[in-house]
Amino acid sequence: MIAFAGACSGSSTDEAAAPAPTVTVSTGKIISPASLTIGQAVPAPKEKPILTLTGKISTGNQKGALVLDRPTLERLGVRQVRLYEPWIKENMEFRGVLLQDLIAVAGVKSDAVKLHIVALDDYAVDFSLAEVRAGGIMVATRAGDGSTIPIDKGGPTRIVFMDGVKAGVNPDQWVWSLKTIDVV
Repeated sequence: MIAFAGACSGSSTDEAAAPAPTVTVSTGKIISPASLTIGQAVPAPKEKPILTLTGKISTGNQKGALVLDRPTLERLGVRQVRLYEPWIKENMEFRGVLLQDLIAVAGVKSDAVKLHIVALDDYAVDFSLAEVRAGGIMVATRAGDGSTIPIDKGGPTRIVFMDGVKAGVNPDQWVWSLKTIDVV
């Protein structure tokens, strides 16, 4: 769901001074609330790790890294969203955690400026922290029906964008099969 709000004046002589439209991006339906929040210790994985954060973070659980299995990652609070998937070219549902919540729990340091996201096949994409903090970017951990996402379908985790998020307009930003997020 996208809501637009903006001012419209009868004069076209001062368009530069008019406020830009505000875009509100839905963050989806809460499936499970967060039970792991900022400042809490993040346990080491008990199951197979599915994502590792490195770099300029202050919270770690293994040798300077934050290594997450699915249950721990999903403790950040699972949301369900319906969005347009540009590679499959249809509306789909996903469940996962907001990327902005993940970096908050990781304790991104104040001098960090971007996330360098690398997939299992070494495909890499960078996001500015401003883009991430603006919201609407999800680390999907499950399909809409709650089933895990197999590697041949882009799992076990992937980046998806809620409709209306500027960074998500470029399909190349939709990273599948995440391996690491390096905070730089």
